Amino acid sequence: MSGIVAAFATEPALEQALAGLRADRIGAIETYTPKALEADKEGTGSPLPLMIFIAGIVGAAAMFALETYADVVNWPVNVGGRPAFSWPAFVPIAFEFGILCAMTTGIVGYLVVNRLPRLWEPIDECDAMRQAMRAEWVVAVRNDDRREIERARRILLSLHPLSIEEISPALAEIPA
Repeated sequence: MSGIVAAFATEPALEQALAGLRADRIGAIETYTPKALEADKEGTGSPLPLMIFIAGIVGAAAMFALETYADVVNWPVNVGGRPAFSWPAFVPIAFEFGILCAMTTGIVGYLVVNRLPRLWEPIDECDAMRQAMRAEWVVAVRNDDRREIERARRILLSLHPLSIEEISPALAEIPA
């Protein structure tokens, strides 16, 4: 997959470039910025909190069911006349297992959502990326369609970026 990378000096310049690219329906846009953009904060959000909540509830319910099965059905033990289904004893372990499931889902989900670990990508070889997290506001457009890349190049050139460069297609084919 090839593409282009453009660097801008200020956040408003990058936002103007993003507005132009989105208005022309250019897809596969990525930004690399020193701080989060205000427009990105208003997005739909991550599915991760819901996944964590569901994993915690399912984990706690599954552990409660396992404890109930083990203590009531599979291996009932009469200890001092207590009832067979003594649920208060099951709650702490079920809660802890729910927390364990939620945290595991959070860690794995974070890695999946952010496509990590990525040790190297072709975009890392672009000169604009060296300043992307410190001083410059960078936008990358990736696509296999050369016409769309050229449309994006025209839009970005009209906004006078600090630099604009190609993501080398030869580098993009190196296996990760």
